[in-house]
Amino acid sequence: MENFAQLEYVMLLLMGSIILAVGLSWISIKFAPYIGLMDIPGSAEHKNHHNPVPLVGGIVLMDTFIVMLLLTGMCDEPRIWAIIISSLIVGLVGLLDDFIHLTAIPKLLGQTFAAVILIYLGVKVQFFDSPEFLIQLDDPMSHWMNLLLTILWLVTVTNAFNFIDSMDGLAVGLSGVSSGFFLMISLVTGQTELAFLCTIILGISIALYLFNSRPASLFLGDSGAQSLGFLLAAAAIIYEPKTGSQASTWFVPILVFAIPLFDMVLVVFSRLKRGKKIHKASQDHTYHRLAQRGIPIHHAVLIMHGASLILSMVGFLCLNLPVVYANLIFALILFLGLSAFIELDQDYT
Repeated sequence: MENFAQLEYVMLLLMGSIILAVGLSWISIKFAPYIGLMDIPGSAEHKNHHNPVPLVGGIVLMDTFIVMLLLTGMCDEPRIWAIIISSLIVGLVGLLDDFIHLTAIPKLLGQTFAAVILIYLGVKVQFFDSPEFLIQLDDPMSHWMNLLLTILWLVTVTNAFNFIDSMDGLAVGLSGVSSGFFLMISLVTGQTELAFLCTIILGISIALYLFNSRPASLFLGDSGAQSLGFLLAAAAIIYEPKTGSQASTWFVPILVFAIPLFDMVLVVFSRLKRGKKIHKASQDHTYHRLAQRGIPIHHAVLIMHGASLILSMVGFLCLNLPVVYANLIFALILFLGLSAFIELDQDYT
């Protein structure tokens, strides 16, 4: 009976988030031209849309979250409150970038500051002081390594989602897959606060997908893409597997975010190899390279969504495997990823 009531509440949260985000999206699209929050065609090399598009995804995301948390009282949960406060910092810095186009350094400093705030409020990785983890360290080294890994994880995933948000529906679709996966496994493990957080993220992702899918009537902007990445990265930190050991579950979040992480690594190394600036947007992402091989761009997006779903399922299966087998599977996936990297990069022009 308790599980049924929990599922019923999840469905209410999901429907409420979708309806609210859809309404806010419609309103924001109408007001965006009046406040100058528009993405202008041809303003950068990778922008090939024909008409100005509102950059309001981040506003919809932040406003929906604030309203839902106030309505549900979830802000009383310390870890949820910590995630929302730090995510709002990322969203506001991203919104400022959408307006005035910040350079890479201020954006990186904003993300790092948000990560430090999250740690200060009690949310951080706890690998190196765990007796089950592959690497054992003593204090104070374990403490500092945990802090460093937390910041690195949050900033990396945040930028991975920002990097991959260059095609209609791609980033928000990946966030829907990731949040749906974390919703499922958090319900299985009885982590209700994480389940409710992921439900709201999933609802917002579904609503935004309706407006951001090809052809997009709104863009996420830096505020939307970075906020989604930071939220999901933080959600992964507070997830606590109830089965298996940490030695066989540590890489599951990496598999969940494997597609945006792969795309970011591919783009960064490719630009360094070709002498291009890392932060300068260009048509060199995974879906561009798939399109160069004759795959229609919207099919390439769906392929990446499907790959993300499959890798998340593999991660779920690894939760109950012995340590050796689980890590062998992860090593095999890394090898396949390296092979895909070499194949996609070798003939790219």
